[in-house]
Amino acid sequence: MSKYYSYLDDFNQITIIVPFKYRVDMAKFFKVVGNDEEIDLEIISTESLGNDRKYITRFDGYILLNQMYFIYDENDETSELYTGKIVRTELFDDIYYYEQSDLGSSYRRDRTKFKIWTPVARCMKLELIDKQGNIEIVNMEYDNQGVWYLRLRGDYEGYKYRYISYVNGQEHYLTDPYGRASSANAEHSYVIDTAKLYKMQAQRPKFSGSPNDAVIYETHVRDFTVHNSINASNPGTYKSFSEKGLTTKKGNPAGIDYLSTLGVTHVQLLPVYDFGGVDELQKDKLYNWGYNPEQYNVPEGWFSTNPEDPYARLNELKEMIDNLHKENIRVVMDVVFNHVYDTKVFPFEKIIPGYGFRFDQQGIMTNASGCESDLATERKMIRKFVIDSVMYWAKEFKMDGFRFDLMGLIDIKTMNTLRQKLDRFRNDIIVYGEGWKMPTEIGYERSAHMYNRHLLFNIGHFNDKTREVIKGATFDISQKGYAMGNLAHLNDLKNIILGSALNKYLFRYSSQSINYVECHDNNTFFDKTVKALPLADVKEVKKRQRLASSIVILSQGVPFIHSGQEFYRTKNGVENSYKSPDDVNKLDWNLLDDNIDDVSYIKELLRIRKKYDLFRLVAPSKIREYVKVSVNEYGTITYTLEDDEDKIIVFFKNSKVNEQLELDDKYAVIFDGEARSRRVVTRFELDDITTYILKRK
Repeated sequence: MSKYYSYLDDFNQITIIVPFKYRVDMAKFFKVVGNDEEIDLEIISTESLGNDRKYITRFDGYILLNQMYFIYDENDETSELYTGKIVRTELFDDIYYYEQSDLGSSYRRDRTKFKIWTPVARCMKLELIDKQGNIEIVNMEYDNQGVWYLRLRGDYEGYKYRYISYVNGQEHYLTDPYGRASSANAEHSYVIDTAKLYKMQAQRPKFSGSPNDAVIYETHVRDFTVHNSINASNPGTYKSFSEKGLTTKKGNPAGIDYLSTLGVTHVQLLPVYDFGGVDELQKDKLYNWGYNPEQYNVPEGWFSTNPEDPYARLNELKEMIDNLHKENIRVVMDVVFNHVYDTKVFPFEKIIPGYGFRFDQQGIMTNASGCESDLATERKMIRKFVIDSVMYWAKEFKMDGFRFDLMGLIDIKTMNTLRQKLDRFRNDIIVYGEGWKMPTEIGYERSAHMYNRHLLFNIGHFNDKTREVIKGATFDISQKGYAMGNLAHLNDLKNIILGSALNKYLFRYSSQSINYVECHDNNTFFDKTVKALPLADVKEVKKRQRLASSIVILSQGVPFIHSGQEFYRTKNGVENSYKSPDDVNKLDWNLLDDNIDDVSYIKELLRIRKKYDLFRLVAPSKIREYVKVSVNEYGTITYTLEDDEDKIIVFFKNSKVNEQLELDDKYAVIFDGEARSRRVVTRFELDDITTYILKRK
């Protein structure tokens, strides 16, 4: 065991840490030995660090990062030279960036190739396990630009494999960061024959590519069908998600049949890549939303009917997406590239320590994500990994969009480069994320948050202002929004209805605004309203939720609906249910039966939004020309949309005050809060919490 430690921190700098228990006097001499040469080190500074002394040394020479070197002092005590901060230098990134698209395993019947990027490994091996459980360990060869490779002759289809790295004095076993198939619970990667994968048949549903033409419906694979009321054949799985013929107890369509009639264009799936926090072999033991990335390019086995079969999870997810496409529903994948589940087992950390994460000036790993790590997307090979992963899902699984968790922690260059690559592939894939401004070591000016919207191209952001103004403060349960009767933020509400894009309110274009009042996070609208309005009866609570949903659907921008929002989903008051049991998270289809008229209400609003282009304007100039929003003394919003063909007036009313309204012409009532109507009016009465839509005759 070494009596001191040494780290290569730059191409000409080595830091040496000498504990006082080894020596309290000053060292006079250090040299580095390896690759058949000796290099003297110049001590340029020293510093006491508690129980240690730190030496900063400089040298002239070139050290091969994949070779083993040792530091010697004047007493001939040695220390293996570890890789330190050098991996976070720009020069390292420039030298070792590998641009080819052949990392991972590549199978043919007569041979299989393996490639992994790790410039600092002293040795790399491959552990192979055949179908009978026999283990073979094979040495890999170093190529260039940090890539290790192995070519095996013969048929290795169905073999399990792991890499074994020797880095910084330690041996690590790791799954393939570019692996696409896995055993249960991420224990091994698998060699698979892609010719055996499910062949997706359906064409992507037609879509303009304009985010404003989208209506996004967020759900979780397990939540969607695990409730026993709909009798899914494989509850909570990819298979049951697209199972036809599911019905509620009263015979209403459920599952995919329900989605196909609702009027949404995109289903956003909470993470379906492989994640931690569940046991794939004991599916009812643990629950998780999926924001615990483990294997970014492998479908989650928890949702598969057979997690031990490496093909099952891929084929079942592909078939699910295919079936959604057949129903004219596009699919958005929720991706998490701001943190990992466990830094210690993240493959990049095992092959190149300290490269994949951000550190502060003291060398301590940052935690802006709140998940004990911040992924360093600004580093070239992490950026490549992110982009490669997204492009893989877009091409191989025909994903139609990507939602980025904590996007404000990802760097702008990564997001824009990804956007450009997606556009070259297809220009109808939507991209949006949580654009919160968060403290990060790369600085606000380089981060992909919503206040840098002028630097982010065709990328949307969750509009928290919409949520807070309509619903009320997320983290103050008593604070009410407009839909609960609060008139304190009417100017903000007017701007929100106008797409948050006029007068540089929040965004450059309304298509950047993802409008929502409810998502998987925090209290559902129903639960929040029950707590905030304890004296309101259930009938009033539902009216207020309908009003909130109406504003989201009809405002300029992109409407976003949380699954079950349309029939008053409750999580029993649990605010953060990321690992709560099914009883809390499951989608209760009985609520659909109980509130079928309210679902019809939402369907009709979605039909109206789709029918009239005036609800889907993008450019601020068009919104300014065609749209006006005003508010009267009672807090009732008048939202007027008029072009050369149509004039539509929408009234949003959040009180029970009786109002007599005079109109400037004859109007047909196309929505009266209950059902479609075609009566013609010149004046009318509003006496309750409601949404009213008129069209000029």
